Amino acid sequence: MSRVAVVVPLRPDAVDTARDLIEKGPPFALDETPLDAHSIFVTDHEAVFVFEGPDVRDVVEHVIGEASVWEAATAWRGCLAGKPRVADPAFAWRRA
Repeated sequence: MSRVAVVVPLRPDAVDTARDLIEKGPPFALDETPLDAHSIFVTDHEAVFVFEGPDVRDVVEHVIGEASVWEAATAWRGCLAGKPRVADPAFAWRRA
């Protein structure tokens, strides 16, 4: 299993809007992907989308290319304080 995070910088006045968009759920069917898990964390300055599963980078790149994701991205445009960036894991621990 692999993991990748997408860090989305948020404008200070857009955190509530970002939370509302997140509550609507993802713009793609999670069950139709090979992902094992997906989480989103929100701070006052950013949203962090975490994806887990086999070949997760390839899966995320494929999902990003879907029309529904591009349509949803327009709703996020007003929330962004900068360009989203990919963060690779530097440390992970899991109980056996």
